Amino acid sequence: MNLKKGISLFVMLFAAATVAFAANRNVYSVYSDNFNGSHFDADASDEDSIKLYTWSGTINPSSVDSNAPEGKQYTRLSWVGNLNWNGCGWTSTNSNGYQDMSAYYGGTIKFLVRSSNSKIVNCRAGIEINGNLVYKTLEDLGFSANGQWQEITFSLNTSTDSNITSENLAKTSALFIFSQDTFVEGGNVLEVDNIRWVKSGNPAEFSVTTKNVSNNSEVSDGVISFSADSFEKGWSVAEQYLEMDVDGEFQNNNWKIRVYTNNDINGLYNIDNKNDVLPMAWKISCSTLPYVYTDYDAQGNPFQNKNTYEIGENKSETGEFFGLYDAGKVEFLQNEGVKWLYPWFFVKANGDTSEYSVIWQNVSGNPSQSGCHTFENTDTGGAVHEYYDALTNFYERKPKLFLACDTKKATASKYTASLVLNLSYE
Repeated sequence: MNLKKGISLFVMLFAAATVAFAANRNVYSVYSDNFNGSHFDADASDEDSIKLYTWSGTINPSSVDSNAPEGKQYTRLSWVGNLNWNGCGWTSTNSNGYQDMSAYYGGTIKFLVRSSNSKIVNCRAGIEINGNLVYKTLEDLGFSANGQWQEITFSLNTSTDSNITSENLAKTSALFIFSQDTFVEGGNVLEVDNIRWVKSGNPAEFSVTTKNVSNNSEVSDGVISFSADSFEKGWSVAEQYLEMDVDGEFQNNNWKIRVYTNNDINGLYNIDNKNDVLPMAWKISCSTLPYVYTDYDAQGNPFQNKNTYEIGENKSETGEFFGLYDAGKVEFLQNEGVKWLYPWFFVKANGDTSEYSVIWQNVSGNPSQSGCHTFENTDTGGAVHEYYDALTNFYERKPKLFLACDTKKATASKYTASLVLNLSYE
């Protein structure tokens, strides 16, 4: 199956060129790397603000950055003592103290969970709605403590619990809760990932919005253009970027989004002479560029990192071309070797289905290729490059596709193409 979004790209080298509330989304994230929804630790004026609340300090939540079944991290709940009352919940912190989740009545809550402790099958998963705690044990939900990741489905209807009505869901104070009242020894763990609410019928949408680089405002005509000032100056970034959103579970969540043009040749072509082509490149980011964020070295020491619009050509001393990279970032890090890690990629021609054109993907069973802030591609030499793009706002999972072209090769004033963003799933 394929969902395609066409974007008009008309380039003139000599001319100047919403918050998603719960009811508006098909899939609403509580804890996920790919889906949008809850906003962790946001201001109380934000309708989607939540926090992770722990009862009695008996569970220690921590993020783990390896072997995640979805994206690049999951949460580990660890019993810190030999106690028989433990619990935590993702609770609403907006000014109302609850969220209106009535649109999800008849749908489901889905999550991934793993444990090797047999007593944890008695752990209860559920929600708090209109003052009522609604639970089912993991065992009743089909979970077995075999050390393997399993997807669990919690149905949101009265057959699950008489308290689950659309009226009660309109006052959801806890979007997800774990609790345990069976004795569990300290050190045992329950791991969870990809918690999300899914509407009945599993509707799915893939959206693309054009925005201005200068102020992030939306562009209604969808046109991508380059400034006249960029002419003959080499690799230049377009004045607009494309923001994407995946809102649905596309058949087991195994999907890929590719970008290519409608050309028979790579890049932008002269409207008067299709043999006159400008090379074109793309870069994906989960934040608008440029930006600086805090990263950490192997010893846990913080340092400032940055991503920029600046593009460099990675060449050997003999002039052999390897690819494009974020020149501003490499200069900032003062490390020539990282040119491979922060790449720009060339836009491919009509219908390209190779890995060269993949801009965002979620591959079931392959966590290294899942999550909108981890990107992987293969360069022209066949080497695979994966790089991690930090999120300045972790709860905003809308990758931004930036575009560039090599204006120093322009021989005319007008070049054009149409971009196709193609979401395919199996």
